[in-house]
Amino acid sequence: MQRPIRHFIHSARHHMAVGVTTAGLLALGGCGSSDPTLYSLAPVATTQPVMAVATVPDVIEVRTPGIPPSLDRQNIVGVQDDYSLSTLPAAAWSEPLAPMVGHVLAADLQQRLPGRTVFAQNDATSVPAQAFVEVEISRFARDSAGLVHLTGSLSVHRAGDAAQVLSVPLALTASPTGAGTRAMVAALSQLTGQVADMATERLQALPPAPSTDTRPQPHRSR
Repeated sequence: MQRPIRHFIHSARHHMAVGVTTAGLLALGGCGSSDPTLYSLAPVATTQPVMAVATVPDVIEVRTPGIPPSLDRQNIVGVQDDYSLSTLPAAAWSEPLAPMVGHVLAADLQQRLPGRTVFAQNDATSVPAQAFVEVEISRFARDSAGLVHLTGSLSVHRAGDAAQVLSVPLALTASPTGAGTRAMVAALSQLTGQVADMATERLQALPPAPSTDTRPQPHRSR
């Protein structure tokens, strides 16, 4: 009688061990499957003619955009409406949002301003900036109807001449080509390109740089 009981106990332990191992493998598999898909903004080509304007500063720095903590998070904000904000648990930005927007905006501007040097803040460069592009973003997602929004403000000024700032509010919208996250990120990239178009126009409209001629002027007698 003892042998069948011993055999039953051994069999029960074996099945229990198999069950624990299987549960562990399923748990590991579940952890792997929960990793979010990473998305990145991308530069877009301008739809406006590219013109060489002599008054545009030669070296331009794009300051890291100001983005509220509600948007500047790893998980992408999918819907941002009047009184609510929701993230996409299975979708995340590939890098912090603020510097990513700054680098994409700098790449967009470089394409629109051939012959100029454009870089993002904190990039390794020894060339001092002659002008600055500054962006504040307050909305950067879909609304409940599916439209994608980029709102905030844009300002441009020469280095050392903050009194001559050209500022404009941003209230840009786009209709994505689909309902997925990829389509939303593509639409946000297009809107960032439109910000670059607006920044280009304002860089071209900057007043001439003040004269740096420090030579002594001839004395004029009365």
